[in-house]
Amino acid sequence: MTTASIAALTVWLVVSVGSLWIWLPTRPSSKPLLARTATLVTVLVVAAVATGVVALVANLGEPVQAGARWAVATVAAAAALLTGGAVTSCVLDLADASSRRTGVRVRRTVLRGGAWIGALERLGVVASLLAGWPEGLAVILAVKGLARYPELRTSQSTGAAERFIIGTFASIGWASVCAGVAWIFW
Repeated sequence: MTTASIAALTVWLVVSVGSLWIWLPTRPSSKPLLARTATLVTVLVVAAVATGVVALVANLGEPVQAGARWAVATVAAAAALLTGGAVTSCVLDLADASSRRTGVRVRRTVLRGGAWIGALERLGVVASLLAGWPEGLAVILAVKGLARYPELRTSQSTGAAERFIIGTFASIGWASVCAGVAWIFW
């Protein structure tokens, strides 16, 4: 592994840990939406730029040796896990902000265990894609959808189904990006 690759992976890991440190205090809903969203958008932009720089360095450099792939996979999984919560929260906050223009306030339902399920989902997506088994995404989505179906069916007017879809797409999209960057290194 080259020095540039090691430096890029280190920066990616530091940005991921830093985004978790910044994102966690914004989770309580006592803060105004605008204050949370500004912080989350900042985390999202920094994470996206750092991930793009890492992908660029990986693309310009030579592929890592087979023995170093575990390090790349570990950093990609950490980036998906640690930054994915902030990315998903930012997308959901932006979706909530755009839906409030109508003047009608709908009490949003927060599905129990969503943060943990999202974290496990992102780890599963990264593991599935890096293992060369993209069909695993279908399995993950099917398990998640079937497990949440009864809860989503009973909360028809709360926007929970829409938040579930938006959050799932944001979470899986981010995990796929992280796995894709690891593939570029390989």
